[in-house]
Amino acid sequence: MRGKEKDIVEKATQRFEKETGLKVILRYNERHNEYDATLNIMVDEHSLEFNAEVKLFLNRARVGLVLNRFRGKRGMNLLITEYVNPELMKTMEENEINFMDAAGNAYIKVPPLFIKIKGNRIAGAIKPGTVKITFHTAALQIIFTILCNPGMERNPMRKIAEQADVAVGTVHRTLKELKRQGYLLNHNNRDSVIINKEDLLERWVTLYAEKLKPKYLAGRYEIRNELIEDLNLEKYDALWGGEEAGAKLTNYLRPFIYTIYIGNRQGEFILRNRLRRDPKGNLILMKKFWRFENYGYVDMVHPILVYADLLATGDPRNIETAKIIYEKEIVRYIKED
Repeated sequence: MRGKEKDIVEKATQRFEKETGLKVILRYNERHNEYDATLNIMVDEHSLEFNAEVKLFLNRARVGLVLNRFRGKRGMNLLITEYVNPELMKTMEENEINFMDAAGNAYIKVPPLFIKIKGNRIAGAIKPGTVKITFHTAALQIIFTILCNPGMERNPMRKIAEQADVAVGTVHRTLKELKRQGYLLNHNNRDSVIINKEDLLERWVTLYAEKLKPKYLAGRYEIRNELIEDLNLEKYDALWGGEEAGAKLTNYLRPFIYTIYIGNRQGEFILRNRLRRDPKGNLILMKKFWRFENYGYVDMVHPILVYADLLATGDPRNIETAKIIYEKEIVRYIKED
């Protein structure tokens, strides 16, 4: 664990003790693939032991990632982070994620302990781009293209640029940065290979919600549910994403919000289907940000994008569906060569 993470853990536990009057015994775990730390919270004669995972910052997508990781592990789990804002705290409660932050907020629901502290603020909280040098939107398009197409990194840069819909120079800079951050071996060599794919996917999913999704949002609209089946997506170079694609991949989800990714015929699609703009509407229209063919997935975007869409909602059912898609479809894309 790095120094910044340890600093947040110590601040969080100190603020928790101050807010609650309870004693916390902290032990760091330096072993790979284990929890970051173990916390024992002393409640009268009881000692409640939590396996703690540390994340420097949170958004809904990262909450979903953490929740799905917790679901596969034994024991009582606890998330420690720098700051959980009031809106995100609702998501934590809905998903029953125990947490404490460096500002002094906390939510722990483990009998006989129930603690809910909110409203504390922290100055200068970490933003998603400050943990490591962040990837800008064009770089995220390249990473998405590479993750969806194993071996793409060994293609000429012009080919990668064409598939990711970016400039060739952007590919060169992105591959150089991927190598610097430990995600690419042998840059500028036909034997180049992407490594640490699981970590790269997690970073991409988290940053997608912050950067790509807002940039390529074409609008939100209201459409009657009975008209959904009449949308001829193929005619308009459009594909299902989000909950509808999740339902098609798993048969586990009943869509409530519909997401469509569309090419250049966006205006025609809106007019022909008489869509009405509504900031709270049930149809989200997104612009495509890639050019590669989506082989094997009829009328829907790649599962990696479906996964990201679902996690970004923070909805418990969508997060569960994302986990199913990860295990069923995505694992093969991130296995190490």
